[in-house]
Order: sequence, then C-alpha cells, then structure tokens
Amino acid sequence: MKKTWASGADIRSPPPEPPTRSFNRMADSLQRGEERQRRLVADVAHELRTPLANLRGYLEALSDGVITPDQDLFASLHDEAMLQQRIVDDLQDLALAEAGKLAYHRVTVDLAELLETCGTAHHARAESAGVSLRVAAGPVAVYADPDRLRQVVGNLVTNAVRATAAGGSVRLVASRTETQAVVRVVDSGSGIPADALPHVFDRFWRADAARSRRTGGSGLGLAIARQIVTDHQGTITVASEVGVGTTFTITLPRVDPGRVAQGDFTPGLPQNRA
Repeated sequence: MKKTWASGADIRSPPPEPPTRSFNRMADSLQRGEERQRRLVADVAHELRTPLANLRGYLEALSDGVITPDQDLFASLHDEAMLQQRIVDDLQDLALAEAGKLAYHRVTVDLAELLETCGTAHHARAESAGVSLRVAAGPVAVYADPDRLRQVVGNLVTNAVRATAAGGSVRLVASRTETQAVVRVVDSGSGIPADALPHVFDRFWRADAARSRRTGGSGLGLAIARQIVTDHQGTITVASEVGVGTTFTITLPRVDPGRVAQGDFTPGLPQNRA
C-alpha cells in the first residue's frame, strides 16, 4: 500500500488480472482470427470455382471437338482468365492493406484535380453507357497517396456507372469543412436495399453478382477502398435508396499546402484555409 506525500491518502493498485481471464481472451482472439481465415478461404474458393469450371468446360469441349473455336469464344475465355487474375491481384492488395504493408507515397493532393483526372479517365465508359458524368469540386488539399486515392475513387465511379441506366447521372463532388476534406460519388442508379447496406464493404459483396461477373468486378474493390481510406485516417460511408440512387462519402483530414511544404502540420487539426 502506498501513500501520497500531500494528503496521506491511500493509493491502491488495481489487482492483477487473473491469468485464466487473460488466457481466455487470448484464446478468443486466436479463434476469431482462425474463423476469419476460414471464411476468407471459403469465399475465395466460392468465387473462383464457377469461372474456373466454365473455363474447364469450354476447354474440354474444344478438345473433344464439341464446339468450333472462333474469335468470340477466345475473347470470352480471355476475359474469364483476366477476371481470375484481377481477383488474385485484388486479394493481394487487400492482404497487404489489412496487414498494414501496403506501400503509400504521400504528397499534397488537390482533390479537385484528382476528381477531374478520374472524371476524364471514366468519361468514355460513362458516355458509352449513356450516363452523364460530371465533376463539381473546389480546391481542397489532403496529404495522401494520389495513386491509391485514384484507385478508391475509380472503383466508386466504375460501380456507379454500372448501377446507372442510360439517361442517368454520376457526380463527383469535393467540398471541405474546417478540418475535413469530403468527396462524394453520387449516382442516380438502381440503389442498394437497406438490408444490404451493412455488407457493402464486405469481401466479395456485390449488388448484382451476375452483372458484376459479366462486367469484370472482383467483389473486393470496396473492401480495398475502405482499408485505403482508413490508412489515410479517413472514413468511407454509403447511403442509398432503391430506385433513387447511391452516395458514397469519403472524409479525409484536410491540410494547408503551405504548411505541408514547411513540414508543419498535423492532419485532422484545424488548418489555415487553403
């Protein structure tokens, strides 16, 4: 038992945690980790099984002379193989991100310029789908990896264009608060049911599994996007209404470019206006 010199009051140290409780908590943590690994392996096996079975079936049919090879068939088989490669690449990115080993090269990024670049990159795809793609962004700076942010926004735009029928629209919007930079990807598409919203960022979640496979989605893009945004001390959320559309909102710590150049800033704290 110890006493303070000022008051003579007793200061009792908390009793040590029982070894059994500490052991049980460690065992529970290990069990949860093993369960996550088992679910991931099962998810990967499920995602790869169907397309690989399709490839095998076509190759066996070609070998047996059941179907005649032509350019369209070879193009279809190539697309299927590229989808498998995309799933493997995305799994690697996700594994690195969740392990904290994804490399980031941070610089001062103007989100208005980044959104304009993303809009230009996706303009042709949106136009061919009959979807209007517009950018509305004022200057707002963040300290981030521009390539990874383009990966995040690009994934959201691709999903938005897929979900939006001809005649609809997709908007990229950037704004700011005193401490935060805010990016919104807003579409007038089919929307996401309320009961599916909690699962949007889960591995292999798809709003429309069949359509996503046809258009090359791995089902991992949103899980990767969430991890990248989290690694930038940000958040990503979704709001949606069936038949109205979907909005993804990214918030990141805003910085003053001048203070970044001087090495004098703390992301997330109030900065002088950029």
